[in-house]
Amino acid sequence: MDKQETLIHYYQTTNRELPFDLLRSNGTTSHFNVLKRDHCSVSIPFNRKDYYKICLTTGHAVLNTENGDLDVNQPALFFSNPSLKFGWENVSEQQGGYVCLFNEQYLCTELKRELDTLYASFQSSPYPFILLTETQFEAYLHYFQLMHTEYHQDFEHKNKMIETALKLIIYSSIKIQSDACPSVKTAQPNRLVNRFLDLLDNQFPIDAPGTALSLKTPADFAKQLYVHVNHLNSSVKSYTGKPTSKIIQEKIIKEAKNLLRYTNWGIAEISYSLGFEHPQNFNNFFKKQVGESPRSFKSAL
Repeated sequence: MDKQETLIHYYQTTNRELPFDLLRSNGTTSHFNVLKRDHCSVSIPFNRKDYYKICLTTGHAVLNTENGDLDVNQPALFFSNPSLKFGWENVSEQQGGYVCLFNEQYLCTELKRELDTLYASFQSSPYPFILLTETQFEAYLHYFQLMHTEYHQDFEHKNKMIETALKLIIYSSIKIQSDACPSVKTAQPNRLVNRFLDLLDNQFPIDAPGTALSLKTPADFAKQLYVHVNHLNSSVKSYTGKPTSKIIQEKIIKEAKNLLRYTNWGIAEISYSLGFEHPQNFNNFFKKQVGESPRSFKSAL
């Protein structure tokens, strides 16, 4: 039994909910989880993970990063993303707090922007880590408790409540960082980037198969925004780190998965609604991005 299987067995035999970082996901599904850290005895090896993590922690531990190790022996908040290598060594047996885990597919455009702003606030720090006062810890504890409670409820709007709590955690952390380092200015998207993202978001969700996307390429958006396509590409990439075409493709793939998952539309109808003239073009695009055909993806659901 390998290390991952051992950990999975441990969580199953103790009737505890399986953490996101032990899920064998193919990366095509939106995942979110929030867990208590009580009786947490498992350390995390130094490596890159394929998920985002926000950890509210109490107890004695050591954070391993590419910039060295950080001894943590007071309440703290730690952030990680798929581009960050880290490890975590528990020193004391008493570990408390909460951990929140989610993947790229979970993030809406707004949450992604807010997280980017948060990470920019750590640009002068060796670690995306905040040591907390007692008052700050109590405030964050309330947010995590809210997420944990709602996560296990069947309330119709629980996802919105969880998203609101996440935003409170993110903005509270940006404020703490801003107060600690007032000279550091966090990166903000310019007006053009905001207008592009709003135009993109406003095209979704697609409500009827007879309605096709009107804006599908960087050139389409540049024309709508009355700018040259090179200027749009430069502005978008400087803020997001991705080409405009990549952001559009990710949005179309996310909508394609939702339509395949939640509607009874045919592949041809979905293809047309996403702006593809021929279903084969959609099949080729989907398979290149996801690794399987739309029909295979739908059949596996």
